[in-house]
Amino acid sequence: MMKHNNMPVHAPLYPSPFVPYECMDQKSIFAYLRVDETVIKRYLEDTPFDYVDNILFVSITDFSNCDKIPYMDCALTIPVKYDDTYGGYFLYEYENHDAAIAAGRELWGYPKKYADITLDHNGANVTAKATRYGKEIIRLECNLEETIEKIPDATLTPHLNIHAFPNPNKPGIHSTRITSRDTSPDFQTKEKYLTKVTVHLQGLETDPLGDFHPFEVLGGGFTIGDFYATEENGWGHVIG
Repeated sequence: MMKHNNMPVHAPLYPSPFVPYECMDQKSIFAYLRVDETVIKRYLEDTPFDYVDNILFVSITDFSNCDKIPYMDCALTIPVKYDDTYGGYFLYEYENHDAAIAAGRELWGYPKKYADITLDHNGANVTAKATRYGKEIIRLECNLEETIEKIPDATLTPHLNIHAFPNPNKPGIHSTRITSRDTSPDFQTKEKYLTKVTVHLQGLETDPLGDFHPFEVLGGGFTIGDFYATEENGWGHVIG
């Protein structure tokens, strides 16, 4: 009987089971962008999700203190609706560790790809960037002293993903299912700043982030807190 849930079963790529896991003093810089709604609607054409708003949420998060896999994460998320559920759909996501990428893709359908990712927090200054194939594709910068009063109220949890399984014997998709996952109830915020954020997006042929130009930065911020993927909320749920 197989003891592990991922390949190779005798030496799995990521820990089995992966949940629960935690990351103390997780750091994250984020920004809310207003983009062309026709672009968002075009991205949703081949999905089961309904359009909600033309908000694009961009984040870079430091999970290097994770007890299972130390990694960095970068994501571009939009608010969507699936049946009666509102949540966040990941248009693009990047990480810097093969095990973290595989776990997210295989377990829950996160569209993770590889990128080199850094987040530097020096005093009041925070700079984070994602580099793919040697080209910087995302950069977020803020000064914690340049505060703002509010940020957009966008529903981005639970995470709603398309968990797609390709055909092994021909082109196309064998099957899909919709997963829902929400670890936010267990997150413990230690510090939170609402600030102005400078955002740079630059696309590649395989990652056309230039689709979102022009955009308006509506604000953002920086958080430090303890992340928990618990037995109760760390697993996902199949909802469609």
